[in-house]
Amino acid sequence: MKAVGFFSVLAALLVAATAAAADAPGYTCSMRVGNPAADETVSKGGAKKSKTSHGAKSVKTKTTKRSMSWPVSVSVRGDNIPSDDIKLKCYFFGVTNGEQELLGEKTLSVELDDKGNYKMDVESPTEKLVQKTIKTSRLKTVGKGAHATKRAVPSGTKSVTTGTRVTGCIIQLVVKGKVEKSYASNSGWSKLAKVDPVQVGEVLKIR
Repeated sequence: MKAVGFFSVLAALLVAATAAAADAPGYTCSMRVGNPAADETVSKGGAKKSKTSHGAKSVKTKTTKRSMSWPVSVSVRGDNIPSDDIKLKCYFFGVTNGEQELLGEKTLSVELDDKGNYKMDVESPTEKLVQKTIKTSRLKTVGKGAHATKRAVPSGTKSVTTGTRVTGCIIQLVVKGKVEKSYASNSGWSKLAKVDPVQVGEVLKIR
């Protein structure tokens, strides 16, 4: 009876292994994402001066337009590769006036070469930051009597930045509707990057 039981278990294991082999896709996937690169342009405006009731004000403006790109390498090896159903799903995140948000998302088709490889740069939307440097001065009386004059002296400088900057991305390698590999620029997003579609609301909770 013990021998019969052993062979029954062995047969069940063989059936399970055969079924698992039948369900296996027959190919393996890999994805590598390199360090990001920034592409930016900077423009500066001349100082705009105005008078105030207590002195004067000067405002200089610097505008920075910036995007980020990540080099992505995909490799698929094996049999029955579904070359017409491989995609990169990309989610881009940033900060606008201190608040984290989704800046955009896009899906890119992966076109493998005859060796099963694919390379491209995944580029974020271009965002804009505006930095204003504000200098103020006040009128100060110098001298006494008939020689008294008023002179403008610096009273303060402050910088105000508004707009959006790109902070990171999530990239998924999706084959036949299944996430095979994923990348998250923020390690705190790693688990969320494996879910399709990405739960954006949960990502935004993590800094």
